[in-house]
Amino acid sequence: GPTFFDGERRLMPSEDVSALFEDADVAGHLICYDVKTVYKSFAEKGIPCAPFYHDIMLGAYVLDPSESSFEFARLCYKYIGKSTGAPEEVLIYRVFEAISEKIAENRQEDLLYHIEMPLAGVLANMERLGFKVDTYGLTRYGKQLEELEDQYKERIYYHAGCEFNVNSPKQLGEILFERLMFPGGKKTKTGYSTSAEILEKLKPYHPIIEDILDYRQVAKLRSTYTDWLVMVADGEGRIHTTFRQTGTATGRLSSTEPNLQNIPVRTELGAKLREMFAAPAGKVLVDADYSQIELRLLAHMAKDEAMIAAFNSGDDIHTITAS
Repeated sequence: GPTFFDGERRLMPSEDVSALFEDADVAGHLICYDVKTVYKSFAEKGIPCAPFYHDIMLGAYVLDPSESSFEFARLCYKYIGKSTGAPEEVLIYRVFEAISEKIAENRQEDLLYHIEMPLAGVLANMERLGFKVDTYGLTRYGKQLEELEDQYKERIYYHAGCEFNVNSPKQLGEILFERLMFPGGKKTKTGYSTSAEILEKLKPYHPIIEDILDYRQVAKLRSTYTDWLVMVADGEGRIHTTFRQTGTATGRLSSTEPNLQNIPVRTELGAKLREMFAAPAGKVLVDADYSQIELRLLAHMAKDEAMIAAFNSGDDIHTITAS
């Protein structure tokens, strides 16, 4: 389990940590790596958990959000020049010292301690709660998609004049560029490229291309979403994604295992999939979005009087910006 200690460097093994939260003075000084995981593990064990003071992973993210990785060993090497040779808790504290000094220099205390750290607790609760889905509806929808896949495959076989593995780029390339003699074939070491970009250019030549693109869309919906979401849902039909707080350079969250942020919406089939996300009885789902967030930031940072006036008066900001 994780190791903790307070700001006075008294080392505390993880099995003793629950007692620390009874001491308000100590609890406010606790430091760790990946506080969201700590909050979740404590909640699962029924241990009441006071807010942590500092998470070196989030501290490193605030200092350099464009970093590709915030793994523990990497942070140790970057901030103290070594990742071994001392107990984990000592390494954590030395990294904390280096990071907190830079955070103070950059005047980023508010961002780390009042936004990112409290947010970790909110995300921990969201992950534990999960998102309710209609697993029965998803299973039925998956069957419908499977039937659609078969229909598209039959049409593709008919146009090709033979049966083949539509999921094999090598076999598909041979059908398109050798059997049907389509132009623009780009041969690689493994065969012809059958990327969506190349197929889009071939659409005017033959109806088989439209069927292949439709088949791929349906097959991806079924394998990536309906089958997978049913498999990862718990006994109550809830999906527990992981929200990565350090996943983007802009501060936006990313969602993994499974990714719930890229559920398709532009197509009729994708929109139907979104209907499978449900609110429990007596609850409602709310869809909220920022209104012109980039333009609002621009107006604020540039102190542009015309843009600020447009926002305050409720005018159409796009028309104002264009003019």
